Amino acid sequence: MPKSFVTLGSLVVLLAMAVSLSGCGNSALEQGLRAEKAGQDNDAFASYSSAIASTFMVSEKRSQAYAGRAGIYILRGKLDLALADLDKALQQDAQSEAAYYNRAVVYLLQDEPKKAAADAKRLLELAPQNQAARRLYDLAENPPPKFTLPLTWMKANQG
Repeated sequence: MPKSFVTLGSLVVLLAMAVSLSGCGNSALEQGLRAEKAGQDNDAFASYSSAIASTFMVSEKRSQAYAGRAGIYILRGKLDLALADLDKALQQDAQSEAAYYNRAVVYLLQDEPKKAAADAKRLLELAPQNQAARRLYDLAENPPPKFTLPLTWMKANQG
């Protein structure tokens, strides 16, 4: 058998494996989104973490997974971990509305309204019709003395 045929055959097999594995991260991301929507935060967290670890996930999808996991970190009060995930999400996709939204919330919770306002403003540039972004920006511009985050507010206002 000619050497070039074997090499080409190996390349086709590797490409087929990569295509079949590329769905693994997307599937984990979809599971995370479904679990979070159903209020199953532990399952969502595990699925988002699995999606992030997937080798064959595209940047935009990995960004979604980081932003989703960060939202759960916020709910758990682990703001430093949330902020780290949100920074990674924005490195993967500088247009991630969810990452800007969640990072603005973290900054409000950390009593950094100027940083929150900057992220909310960027979010409004990306999604000018987003009413949740508008409310978040207004809140960052006029923060209460001590911002706390009721779970119902966060779930209701995530655009």
